[in-house]
Amino acid sequence: LIRGSCERRKNQKMEQQSEEQQDTSPEAMMAKAESLKKEGNAFFKKKEYAEALKRYVRIFLYINHLNVSDDLKQMVGNRAPETGSVKSEDVVKLQVVVNQNCALCKLNLGDYAYSETFCNKALTRDPKAMKAIMIRGRARLRLNNLDGAKQDLEAAKKEFPNSKVIQADLEHLKRKYKKVEQKQAKLFAGMFDRKPKKQRAKTDSVKGLVSEAIGGEEGDKISSLISQFTGGADSSSSTADQPSSS
Repeated sequence: LIRGSCERRKNQKMEQQSEEQQDTSPEAMMAKAESLKKEGNAFFKKKEYAEALKRYVRIFLYINHLNVSDDLKQMVGNRAPETGSVKSEDVVKLQVVVNQNCALCKLNLGDYAYSETFCNKALTRDPKAMKAIMIRGRARLRLNNLDGAKQDLEAAKKEFPNSKVIQADLEHLKRKYKKVEQKQAKLFAGMFDRKPKKQRAKTDSVKGLVSEAIGGEEGDKISSLISQFTGGADSSSSTADQPSSS
């Protein structure tokens, strides 16, 4: 069984090498890339995302060298790769589509960090690629980058207003924000107005001793001052929050 599997892989590799040796023209490279994209799409429809990804990734081997800017061609002259009749904008368009497809495969495979990476690659080629922004927003949501997800998903919502997927993720985002707010509320609740019981008891003890030692109105005044500086209950009667008599 293992031997048979090895032989099949060897044959596939030989077929691939044979195909590459037959025609290496830019037009043939683009045709091969389109063929791989179709294969990948077929696997994707069957939810075989790993197999689809293998086809999509191979496309870059055929087309990345074809995207040569005019400035670079002038700089390197005859050393620039031949692009034949293949237009640079067509290569860029295919690069964007393939990166988006790779990102979607990674998203479905649960590899959210790589999904975001593929989206960023697509966006370097076309900053307005809204599908890449949408997929990146979904990946960021699952990476708990809530602010980044919010920015991307809200932008995608404008482009795809009827998308149930985006709407579901926006609702998911709201729930995540709510959980974060609840955790923060619990963390900070009473942080500045609560005093440990031991400290409160110690303050009350000091106040009692002062009143007994000094007595009278003077003792009460000193006790009130102690309360103000230690955050005790008597601090609420300070003159700062009382009506002014002048």
